[in-house]
Amino acid sequence: MKPNILVVGDLILDHYIWGNCERISPEAPVQVIDVKKESLSLGGACNVANNLISLESNVWICGIVGCDEAGKTLKQELENRGIKIEGIFSSTLRPTTQKSRLIAAHQQVVRIDREDKSLICQEGEKFILDFVSRTIVESNLQCLVLSDYQKGVLNDSLTQSLVALAKAHDLKILIDPKGKDYTKYKGATLLTPNKKEAMQATGINICDEDSLQDCIVALQKMCALETSLITLSEDGIAFATRDSIQEGSVKVERMPTIAREVFDVTGAGDTVIASLAYMLALGKPISQSVYFANAAAAVVVSKVGSATASKQEIFAYLRRNNLLDSALANTEFLQIFGEEMSLSNSLSRQITKIFKRQKLTSYWDKWIKAEEFYGFLESLHQLKEENFKIVFTNGCFDILHLGHIDYLHKARNLGDLLIIGLNSDASVKRLKGISRPMNEEKDRIAMLCALECVDFVVVFEEETPRELIAKICPNVLVKGADYQGKEVVGSEFSDEVCLLGFIEGKSTSQLIQKIKES
Repeated sequence: MKPNILVVGDLILDHYIWGNCERISPEAPVQVIDVKKESLSLGGACNVANNLISLESNVWICGIVGCDEAGKTLKQELENRGIKIEGIFSSTLRPTTQKSRLIAAHQQVVRIDREDKSLICQEGEKFILDFVSRTIVESNLQCLVLSDYQKGVLNDSLTQSLVALAKAHDLKILIDPKGKDYTKYKGATLLTPNKKEAMQATGINICDEDSLQDCIVALQKMCALETSLITLSEDGIAFATRDSIQEGSVKVERMPTIAREVFDVTGAGDTVIASLAYMLALGKPISQSVYFANAAAAVVVSKVGSATASKQEIFAYLRRNNLLDSALANTEFLQIFGEEMSLSNSLSRQITKIFKRQKLTSYWDKWIKAEEFYGFLESLHQLKEENFKIVFTNGCFDILHLGHIDYLHKARNLGDLLIIGLNSDASVKRLKGISRPMNEEKDRIAMLCALECVDFVVVFEEETPRELIAKICPNVLVKGADYQGKEVVGSEFSDEVCLLGFIEGKSTSQLIQKIKES
């Protein structure tokens, strides 16, 4: 399901001029820039909308541009990204807000702003209010986002009218606030101030956990918020719900930052509010919404310039950093990313549990079913990139005995993960005869999965595991010492072959004969 979300606020066109500097002007002590290229990107409320598009939302945008080339360009850029622009009012009284940045040798030299910060005209305010009222009903909106950059659009009366509209239609309304006076945001679902902004608005200096809690409580009471939240840069995001604050036993939850590399924090705030809006519009709880937003911000700050994060990038980031074994990443959370990624993740979580020797939900978790196989291969590929050593062996393992257990323990010690290719019942019959196997397929799977030394079991139908080995491409292929001097099937797909000895007198055939004789 794609949520329907409307973004209202200050529309900004970001303009970049890139060049080199090799001399100083003879006219004045300033650099002379040799321009090499120019580029455009979306800023302000437009960047929030762009982030929502990356998260696969249906997005409308509402605001004001001038009747100028920059306004035409901005609308075209928005439309090219699939953002609906019917809510943009073109004004003859003010220019399109444009920030031009001159960059030489990867350093910003100067920024030139073209803007009018005065309050918008009554005609523009009425246009916005009418458009929002109409769109809420006609487009079945789930969420309203206000992006305030103090450029004159979100004045006190319009902001309060929009909050009232959202509440009347039971919509979530999220606001990225600016300034010291937050009273115009009263009644919002949540605000997304950073630490500095929150301190300015409340007059509370955040220096420890107690002052952080005081600031969160003050924001909630000041603005009657459903959730009081503060973004803390490298310290993550802290929040508390209205219910916990009103009950007196304030419970401040903090999601620690999960960014591993930080190249550029430009636009991270826009990503956070877009991600929160996306999750809350889908009806997800606030704790999962913050977890998702934190991950999205981590993806964005690892890029250069105002950027966006797709669901695929967020999922990959969480998985790559072993962050999907959190209690918050439950089945409902994983549904956000689609069935294929959720299935792949269940395998990644299982692999994580195995390496940490954590308690498994069931020994059946080690059995890779046909529908899980390609997700399993993807997980193996990632493990190989991280230099994990994959060991593979195969067999019928009809009646499990000491010889098998000794062999499998030795095989597991050759690497980091042991995969067993198990012959299906039909495959065993073709190899051993109509009377075999003695134990049917599921019984054999269960016995192998119950062994600590076994990490995964994959069933194959063919007489040999060649096709299976070709897909897994193990680092070590293990067979019994009786293969000495013989061709080992699938050896061309493995880095090395290791032959292990058996315990003398221990074999399934001998065990069956002994049972018959008794």
